[in-house]
Order: sequence, then C-alpha cells, then structure tokens
Amino acid sequence: MPTEVERIVEWLRAEVSSAGKSAAVVGLSGGIDSATVAALAKQAFGDRAFGVIMPCDSDPKDAEDARLVAEAIGMQHRIVDLTPVYQLLRETLGLPDGAPRLAIANLKPRLRMITLYAEAAVRGALVLGTGNRAELEIGYFTKYGDGGVDLLPLGGFLKREVRELARQIGVPQRTIDRQPSAGLWEGQTDEAEMGMSYAELDQFLATGEGSAVVSGLVDNLHRASEHKRRLPSVFPR
Repeated sequence: MPTEVERIVEWLRAEVSSAGKSAAVVGLSGGIDSATVAALAKQAFGDRAFGVIMPCDSDPKDAEDARLVAEAIGMQHRIVDLTPVYQLLRETLGLPDGAPRLAIANLKPRLRMITLYAEAAVRGALVLGTGNRAELEIGYFTKYGDGGVDLLPLGGFLKREVRELARQIGVPQRTIDRQPSAGLWEGQTDEAEMGMSYAELDQFLATGEGSAVVSGLVDNLHRASEHKRRLPSVFPR
C-alpha cells in the first residue's frame, strides 16, 4: 500500500500532467511548509522541480535557511531579490511607515507570487502553494499572494502532520524546529499573529475540543476569511 508521501507525489504528477504541464515551481522561504512542498516536488519531478528564494526587505537568515533546504534536497533554485521592487512600489503607492501594517506587509507575498508565476510561465510549470489545513481554515494567508497558487499539496494536513511528513521526506531538522513565521516584519511569528499556538489550533480542528478562547478565535477567523477561500462572487443574472 502506498505511503502518504508516495500518494502526494503521484497526485502532484497527475495534477501537473492534467494541466498540460511537466514541471513545478515553489517558493523557498526557509520554513517547514515550503521545505516539505519542495521535497515532495523534487521527488515528483526531479530536475523539473525548481525553487525560487525571494528575499524582500526580510531577515537575511530566511534566505540562508532556504538555501540550506535547497542544498539538502538537491533542488535547482535561484535567488530573486525583490527588495528594490518592494521599496519602489511602496514609494510609488505612497505607503509611509505609518500606513496600516498589513497594507505594507502584504505587498511582499503578492510580489513573490508575481515572481513565481513568471518563473512557472518560462518553465511550463504549475505553482505549488505551501499552505496547510490549519492556515487555510482560519485564512492565515494573503489573498492573491501566497494564497494565489495552482496546487496545495499540504492543504489537507494539520501543522503537526506537516512536521511528520517533513521528517519522513528528509527535511533538515533545523528547518523542522524553526519558529513558524511568514517573515512579514521583524520579529513576526505565526502564532503571535494568530493569537494561539499551532498545537491548540490543530487540536481544535482535529477534535473540536479547545478552550473558549481558541474556539472563539477559530470561529471568528474562519468566518472573516471566507472570502479568501472562494472565487469572486458573480452577479446572478
């Protein structure tokens, strides 16, 4: 009977082939989700799996961790420094330091997605997203940023299940142990922004059990982010 990893690999091959493509592109952030997707893509497509490291006014350690992953799994990759584009866009849009934090921060994942789709177009590839089930359920992704992808191989997996997949597929332990962060601003972490730990979120999604605080957070975040999980509504004529 195929393992979970083998099933995902076969699914990736089938989905990419059905789209008339033969390759996959993934953004390498240095985090566990992108590392796991990259390793799965490497198994599925070999040298036709390509990674892009995209520093964007971000901590240099993120790019270092991303390079570690690419080297560990033997993935071909390139570095595209988006910092100058990001700074120019902020200036062009007139977004000063005092602008709402997310209005500024969300430029980064959207610039990265532009970059990934340009790379995919050149390579005849699909873009693989790195979101997991926990993030999708509460809308912890940027609309038309890291949420704008072709395939979500981890979309059905809780964070703890992603960690298990990462161990099985040979993701470096340093990456598995890394504090989850979208790298949107200095010191930003997923759990601080969500208001709960991944362990609490996973437990609630898996069993429906959790504190009143966690239950309320999940319900509110899920409801508020519903628009992110569906195609734009069309006026019914």
